[in-house]
Amino acid sequence: MEVQITRTTPVYRSPEDTGIFVQWTVSPPPTPPTVIAKFKLERSGSPEGPFELVIDNLEDFHFFDDLRSAPVPTDADDTRENLSFMSLSRAVYYKVTATDSTGTEAEQIRVVGPDNLSRKLMLLRRKMQRDLGVSFKFNSLDLAVLKRRHWGLRCRDCFDPLTKKVTDTKCDTCFGTGFEGGYFLPVRIRGRIGVQNVQTTMTPQGKSDVNQKRLTILDYPEVERDDVVVDIKQNKRYIILHRHATEMQAVAVHQQLTVSELARDSVEYRVPANFDHAPIIY
Repeated sequence: MEVQITRTTPVYRSPEDTGIFVQWTVSPPPTPPTVIAKFKLERSGSPEGPFELVIDNLEDFHFFDDLRSAPVPTDADDTRENLSFMSLSRAVYYKVTATDSTGTEAEQIRVVGPDNLSRKLMLLRRKMQRDLGVSFKFNSLDLAVLKRRHWGLRCRDCFDPLTKKVTDTKCDTCFGTGFEGGYFLPVRIRGRIGVQNVQTTMTPQGKSDVNQKRLTILDYPEVERDDVVVDIKQNKRYIILHRHATEMQAVAVHQQLTVSELARDSVEYRVPANFDHAPIIY
């Protein structure tokens, strides 16, 4: 059994009726005695999760995800910021899990976005991505993307619900984001870092160096401003300033990023990246 998400379409009818239409199929088609028992739909801001439950025990092959399906905080002291479906820059990933009557499970993850290319253009897009992937084998770095949280439970330690502001930018609970956990789980990728541009400016504390670089990655995962990119080998961390996507009929092929290196005392260095390699010995 294989489940495939075929459509993730944002729908804007009115401010009160806004969400994302998700549709999927199962192959081979379910026939007795193997009958699909249920579907489970989850969403996240990163393909690695963690995912939050949208709906469970669903028998239909589609679902309209709106604010009414948002999880409710389990503790009265918790405050939650729901996902804004009106945002033009949020990357949302959906995971559908299918379970048949035998207990066999299948799942797929897909990002919200257009997928309207013809077969010819789809093959051309795949070739362009393959060519870039081949070049990464000879000139690239092992990287990890930390997707910043933009919805979920608010931080209990530093978020002021009255002013809607973070009171401690060095908070170890939310890492200055205002949301518990701060970032989703890291996504391992490869990328090519291009020309760097070091700028020196004068501040009241003295000279300050800003190291900006150009970074090329594939289209997945889709990154946003203020996400963090980690150079795994050297443990250098960069914040994303700008994103420029090479597109083919509104479908991304790869991404060109402008990133700025973070100071070594930045709170982002405390975010776990789950490195699985031995540290460099100088």
